[in-house]
Order: sequence, then C-alpha cells, then structure tokens
Amino acid sequence: MKYIVRWMEDKIAETLKANPVVVLTGPRQVGKSTLLEQAGFLRSWRYLTLDDPDVLEQAQEDPKGLLLEDIPTIIDEAQRCPELLLTVKYLVDKTKRKRNFILSGSGNVSLRQSPRETLAGRVNYLHLTGFSMRELRGLSPYGILNQVWENKEVKSIEVKTQVEMAQVVWRGSLPGVVLASSDTIALERGRSYIDTYISRDIQDLVKIRYPQNFRRLMEVLAQATGWESVQEELSKSCGETRTNVSRYMSLLQDTNLLHEVRGYVYQGERSYKQSKFYWFDSGAACLLAGITSGSALKKPNIRGRYFENFIFQQIYSWASLQTIMPEILYWKPRSGSVEVDFVIRSAGKAIGVEVKSSDTVDFRDTKSMREFLSTHPEVTKGIIVYSGCRVYTVATNIHAVPWTML
Repeated sequence: MKYIVRWMEDKIAETLKANPVVVLTGPRQVGKSTLLEQAGFLRSWRYLTLDDPDVLEQAQEDPKGLLLEDIPTIIDEAQRCPELLLTVKYLVDKTKRKRNFILSGSGNVSLRQSPRETLAGRVNYLHLTGFSMRELRGLSPYGILNQVWENKEVKSIEVKTQVEMAQVVWRGSLPGVVLASSDTIALERGRSYIDTYISRDIQDLVKIRYPQNFRRLMEVLAQATGWESVQEELSKSCGETRTNVSRYMSLLQDTNLLHEVRGYVYQGERSYKQSKFYWFDSGAACLLAGITSGSALKKPNIRGRYFENFIFQQIYSWASLQTIMPEILYWKPRSGSVEVDFVIRSAGKAIGVEVKSSDTVDFRDTKSMREFLSTHPEVTKGIIVYSGCRVYTVATNIHAVPWTML
C-alpha cells in the first residue's frame, strides 16, 4: 500500500532544528511507526523499536551499547524502557546537543512524564492524530481554517465532491479503518481496536476492578459526545462511584482517547463552565455508541453529534501543527439560547466555528455567531461548517464552509 505523506513530517523536521530530542505521542494505530519508518527525511536515521524483544533486552541491560553508533536514532515504543532516557540524555549532552533522537509511543503517561523529568531543556513534544480529511486527500494544512485564523480573505468558490458524509464520519480517522477495502473489514478493525488497543492502553496504566463498568462509561460518553457531561449522571449510568468516573475520564484523557472542551469565558461574562468531551476519532465513538454502519448516521437525531466530533478532529489536527497549539473551547452564555460549538483561541486572538449537518446555510443560521462576534471584540471571524458544496460569505465576517474544505 502506498504511503500517504503525513503533515507531521514537516513539523518534526522543523522542531529538530531547535531541539535535539522530539517525543512523538498519540493514540495507538494512528500511524506513528509508519511515519517514522516511511518519511523521506528519516530514511537515513536508525530505527529501533522496543517491541522487538532483543532490542528491549539490550536497552535494559546495555543501553550505551545499543545507542553507541553516532547517528540520528528513532526509538519507537520508548515507554517500554524509561531507563533508556538517561542514556539519551548522556549522549545528547556529550555531543553538545548534536546527537538527535526521536522517541515515540502511544499516548502513555510515562512517555510524557519521564522525558520531561530526564530530558528537560532538550526535548519538544508533538502529537500525531489520525488522518485529517485534507491530509488523506494529499492537500496541505493551509486551507480555509488557516486563512480564517490568519485573517486572510476567504474567496467564494464552488466545491465538487462525491464523498458521502455519513460514511466518512463513520469510518473516522484511523488509517487501518479509513483505508479498509470494505465496510465489513472496516467494522472488524474498528471493533478490534476498541476491544484490544483501548483496553490495553488503560490496563497499562491502572488495574480496573470492574472492566464492564469502565466499558459502559465509554459507551455512555460516546453516546453523549459533544454534550455537557455531568459526572453524577455518568456515575448512575455506568454503575461506578463519582470518584472512579473522574479517575477513568482522566485516564482516557491521559491516553489521548478523550478530549475535554471547556467553556469560553471572556472578561468575567456569565457562561457555562461545564466541560464537553469529544473522542479522538468519530469512528471509535460511533462503534462505542453501537453505530455499526454509515447508513445509521443518516438519522437526523444522531447525525449531528458525530459530525461535530469529526469536525473537532479536523480542528485538533490542524491545531497540533501550530507553533503554540491553540486552545479549543466552546461558548454558551447562561442567558439566551445561542451557542458556538468551537472557539479556537491563542495569543490574544480567537475565531468561532459552528457545525451544521444541513446542506444549506442562510442568514438565520448565523444568529449565534453574530451575537458571539458582537460581544467579543477579540474574535476576528467565524465560520459555519456545513454539508453543502459552496464557500461564501453569509454575514459580515461569517463564512459558510463545506465540511470537505476544512
């Protein structure tokens, strides 16, 4: 299968100019190992994986011997031997920061904590997501979202697409699922991922006394993706204490499987502060919620929330490439019935993003965004992502953008 170039390649190369060590994290099966083995600029690097028992044994017993050869080195699944980081630190310092390393592994707490403690001042952290839609199509990350963020002109254009939205959202972003040759294979791979990798990641971190309750919590969170989640209600739904619910949700976030989106508050305004939660992958969220085909997402009562999760992924993928990763929040004042699904904020500027699964957008659909812009001078523009096929200005500083263009 032909390798699909990942946006993160350029980010890694850029980061290595300023830091001798890069730590690449992300959930399992998003393509970290494939990127590190296939990226053109890394072909000359030595690739080691601690999944190899022989390599792991030498890392534990003879780390200096393993890394003796003075060439740039990739250490995949580095979390399996945290002690190896001391040798990495020694070699970086010995060569006066001329020796380069890339450490990679799943969204594991130890992989983030150990380098931070051992390699302070020598390391930068990057996060790989699953495929973004533009990335999968071979496009650059500098699309309309980037134009709006940089306050550039957004031109009206017509977009031709033959992509079925429900099918794309259902498959999600995991390479093995997205690139499956049939829906049957995609379903099998998706279920296997949930049963094997998610459980494996969590069990690596903590012993869960009642796995069935933890599974039920994931299912409830998936069914309520994008909603304001109250731990007391989650506790009742999955049969766990509030303390355990809080602990399990923290674990899901620590492993990059679940993302918290907090309420946006500007200069003391009265807004909701209850967090919303989105899954790292709309496909995984669908399967956890019992949605086993793209056709099931065509039902209006469930389509919107998973489409919103999918758009969150596109925003998060773009944000992870920025020099300083912007915050992703939502806005909902305590009075009134308006809401903006996502607010992207960084360095004193912000833009708003609303998500609508309808195939048309008119002036009435901009009510929430207009109120948000009028009451928040720090926000420059807003976009409404929808399922249509035309980019156009629908109100002052508000643009309608087809989901395939994000």
